[in-house]
This record gives sequence, C-alpha cells and structure tokens, in this order.
Amino acid sequence: MEIIDWYNGLILVGLLLSTPLFFFKNPYKKQHLITFLILIVATILEFYGTYTYLRKINNTIAYNLFFVYAETLLVLWFFSSILKTNISLKVIKIVSITFIILGLTFSFLTKDLDSFHAIPFSIGCFVIITCCIYFFSNLFVKEWYTNDNLLTNPIFWIVTFLFLFYSATFLYFSSLNLLVSIDQQLNYILGTINRIMAVLMYLGMGFSFYIPMLVHRTSKLS
Repeated sequence: MEIIDWYNGLILVGLLLSTPLFFFKNPYKKQHLITFLILIVATILEFYGTYTYLRKINNTIAYNLFFVYAETLLVLWFFSSILKTNISLKVIKIVSITFIILGLTFSFLTKDLDSFHAIPFSIGCFVIITCCIYFFSNLFVKEWYTNDNLLTNPIFWIVTFLFLFYSATFLYFSSLNLLVSIDQQLNYILGTINRIMAVLMYLGMGFSFYIPMLVHRTSKLS
C-alpha cells in the first residue's frame, strides 16, 4: 500500500481543482473559502492517516480532532454562509457551540481520545443532514435561488453531496459497534462505499464552482 492511494489521491485532486478558483471571478467567494479549508483538512488528515497506518501508529486522536470536530464545524460554518434567515444563523451558532462543549465533555468523561468518537460524530452527522433537509425544503417553500438554474448552482450541488455523504456516514458510524462484530468482508464493503461517497463529496467541492463558468462560456460560444 502506497502513501497515495485512490482515496486520498482523489481527495487531493479535489483540493487541486479548488485552488485556481482564488484567481477567478467567483460570486461564491466565502463558500469557496470554506470548502477549500475543508479540502485542506481532509487532504492532510488522509495522507497523515495513511502514513501512520502503514507504520502501525494509532491515528484516532487526529481523526477525532479534525474529522469528527473540525470538519463538522467547518460544514456548519458553510451552512451559516448560505442559510438566509436570522433564526437559522442563530441556531447554527448555538449548535456549533453546543457541539464543541459536547466534544469536550465526551472527551473528559470517557478520558479516551484513542477510540473513535462515534457518538459525537453521529450527532454531528444528524445536525448536518437536518441542515441539508432545511436547505432543500426552502428551495421549494421559500423559493430560494428562484432566479438561478439549480443544475448550474454550485451551492445546490455541494449541499447534495453533503447530504449523500453524511446520510451514508450516519448509518455507517452509528452502527459501528455492530459492524465490528459482523462479517469483516461486509464491514470492508460498507467502509469502501462510505469512502466512495466521501470522494464524491470532496471532488464535488472542488469542481462545483466551475459549473457556472463552464455553462457561461458554453453559452457564449453557442
């Protein structure tokens, strides 16, 4: 197994795709910055995870800090930048602070950072899924982005990828203790599916902001 495999290699591609966008005119600058930070965290973490795994070094602390907590908070920051009501912004702020307190409390009570924090992560997944559903419902109820073609809207695609990944991940990690005790081959298959969903999300974060540019250029050529 090499340091760069298909999984962290494709996450790196997502980061590389995202980088040139800083030099283009982009009406979604804040959202791009947040997704870029998510991609940086994910890329560094997965390369570190592979490096330590090959050397049989416990990397669970890093995944708890950066995947469970830091990445979840970055995704909530992303939602705070796109949800358009004051009450939703306040709720996200309260939920983010509560999630930090939950993490600190869970770490203090269990005194165990060497085991994956499946319970806080499952709660974080549930919150993100709820934000996705709230976003989708308001596309129809309050007619957000009515002047845009949703198929060319990068925010729509990123939220869609977030929803798919965190829905699959919520089911996977909330059942982690059960999966450990069942057939290892099935556990491996489910884990691979979860990684494929992660790759799609990270590639979507890197590519989605190009869609309006490509559509605009195509329409000018035609």
